[in-house]
Amino acid sequence: MLHRTAAALLTGFLFVSALTANASAQYAERPSLVGSGAPDVDASGRSVKARRVRAVHSPDAALEGGTAWLFERDPFLAYQLGRDLNFLEFTEKHGVFDKQVSNLLGPMPDGTTKKITANNQVSCLGCHNLPSGNPGCGPNFSKDSGRGRNTPHYYGAGIVEMLSQQVRADLLAQADGDGNGWISTSEAALAPAAALIRTSSSADGGVIHYGSLRLSNGKPQLNNIFRVWYVDALGRHVPGAAHVDGISTHGYNFEMVVWGWGQGPGRSALNPTNRAFLWDPWKTHGGLEAHDPSTTVDPDGNGVSAPTLAGALQFPATHKPADKGISMDPLGFSRDDPDQDGFLSEISEGDLDLAEWFMLNAPRPAFAGTPAQYAAGVSQLRTLGCAECHVPEWRVKTRDARHPGDRRFFDLETSYDAQSGRLQGRVVMLTTLTAGRHVRNFDEFRVSGFFSDLKQHDMGDGFAERDFSGHRNTLWRTPMLWGVGSGFPWGHDGASLTLEDVILRHGGAAAASRSAWLGATPQQRADLLDFLNRLQLYDIESLPTDIDGNGQVSGHYQVAGQDTLEERFNPEWLFRVPLAIQGPVTNSVGQLFTSFAGVNIDAAYGRSLNLRKDSDGDGWPDVWDHAPLSPGPKDGVNP
Repeated sequence: MLHRTAAALLTGFLFVSALTANASAQYAERPSLVGSGAPDVDASGRSVKARRVRAVHSPDAALEGGTAWLFERDPFLAYQLGRDLNFLEFTEKHGVFDKQVSNLLGPMPDGTTKKITANNQVSCLGCHNLPSGNPGCGPNFSKDSGRGRNTPHYYGAGIVEMLSQQVRADLLAQADGDGNGWISTSEAALAPAAALIRTSSSADGGVIHYGSLRLSNGKPQLNNIFRVWYVDALGRHVPGAAHVDGISTHGYNFEMVVWGWGQGPGRSALNPTNRAFLWDPWKTHGGLEAHDPSTTVDPDGNGVSAPTLAGALQFPATHKPADKGISMDPLGFSRDDPDQDGFLSEISEGDLDLAEWFMLNAPRPAFAGTPAQYAAGVSQLRTLGCAECHVPEWRVKTRDARHPGDRRFFDLETSYDAQSGRLQGRVVMLTTLTAGRHVRNFDEFRVSGFFSDLKQHDMGDGFAERDFSGHRNTLWRTPMLWGVGSGFPWGHDGASLTLEDVILRHGGAAAASRSAWLGATPQQRADLLDFLNRLQLYDIESLPTDIDGNGQVSGHYQVAGQDTLEERFNPEWLFRVPLAIQGPVTNSVGQLFTSFAGVNIDAAYGRSLNLRKDSDGDGWPDVWDHAPLSPGPKDGVNP
């Protein structure tokens, strides 16, 4: 693809080399200063400050402003730009929505009934909004049944994805004797009878039985969390194949589908990766189409991509964005426009790089209690049998020939101060700074407080769903309990308004744990509920946090000569060029306060970097814009 090469990008540089540096531009969302008289003001500093410009994907870390450059040279800016894309309210100038709004989309098992309402949200925050301005949980949305689906949070999304891809790699290694990345009929016959994974070597880890890699009637007997596709004698995906037949299909491959509650036997859930969790809902809910070679390029045809810049495999055998890039512009972007609304490359490959970077590094939920309280709670989960599915601890394995290691660039470590009763954080860098480059360490990481086996179970009548077309489903993925204390309401359908109610709904594979709960003393039940309520989400950007590594949280943290008040986790203060705030301001009724609006947005957000310049402010970077001094939001030329 032309836009993935340095040559195409440099052609773009030459195209705009004569542009003036002070070309007028305007920002999106709320970038203005308090007292400016402009309507787009946010004194809290929480709104999107820099107007959106399509990000340019580049695997070459030497190309200034490309996504690989941002990951290495300014990783917190890349994180913030990804955060802004996750939370941005897309507008008509971005091409939001297809021609129909709130229309029905997607077939259910009967082949005719539609399963979801499409074109009904302009932002991820429309559903993932508790707590607001975070990768939170939220309301039910119309999907699969009249009860709908409860929106999950995606704190710790990178860890979820890393564990799912690690499980896949370890299971694949149990049968893939020749290491060619797929399992042949002969290899399946030699596979262990049980596909077992140990989550951690510690006492809080577990051994999970994911079924069998062996074939029965031409199919592996894996847990429903996995989606399987079948391949020919060279390992190439055979579309539409339903089993190994020894004629056109000679083996299989698979993915773990971690995002989504579940859709029923043989249908797993929705998205196997964070990247798919972005482009799929953007298209379904917002009508925003993505062009993404990082997902679709599959030279050997085995249904698995090379790792993205963030390091995650994608699975084009089952998940492909709508914009295929059949017609590429000479400057490097797709002109396909599948929805024919005139807006091209509504979501770029670079946008997905940045949004995936944010999800990869999204901080984990917290435990609002002491280590002793945590240990006691885990012990009680074990006593009641809950920890067999809600496995407390996992381990991201260090980088080796099979495992990529911990791909994040930082961890936000939280702790609880019992005296003040509040959480606080500490930024732990997971990179080595070398000649101005943040090189990720890819080490091991212990994941405490995860509480899931990443497996689907038959949960019995209490969680039964009768879908729109009348099919009954009782098969659901074990939810991670981290953050469950903030997760009101509970259950795949959000039908449980208390933690006790959702526990009482457990049946099927969890019937013994429900019986143990009913047999527990009132005090034991109260203690467990107290423990669960301490598994909390929190407002990430206001969390009191040691971000400079001096071992304390300052009450008056100085950034660019301004007092920003209590030191907290604001990524903007960790940019290569830290964001400077407006500071003390008097409002319209004479009250003095601190404004967190930014006074150096262009410099802090790298808007003069070669691949981020957008001289006419139309959302198209100059390197992709045939008319870089004339606003044309649809394609860089046409208004």
